[in-house]
Amino acid sequence: MQTIRGDLLQLALDGTFDVIVHGCNCQCQMGKGIALSIKQRFPEAYAADCATLKGDPAKLGSISVAEIKRGSRIFHVVNGYTQFHWQGKGVKADY
Repeated sequence: MQTIRGDLLQLALDGTFDVIVHGCNCQCQMGKGIALSIKQRFPEAYAADCATLKGDPAKLGSISVAEIKRGSRIFHVVNGYTQFHWQGKGVKADY
């Protein structure tokens, strides 16, 4: 496995890779961490998340995908539903 250091979102914009996969909750919230950065910079990814059913535990283990177009660059953001909720002390991934 190759390790690359830097700003994940900028690296995608620069063409270093063409897919970002990040863990999401099932509540259609992208309010902290890398999810918030993705929401702010690539609102299409948040729109893909919001197109799913909020609070549906069946989302665990599934994904939603957004195509991101910036100039001549096209890449995808994959929202991987890894935890049911985001609130509470010590909340960890469910799946």
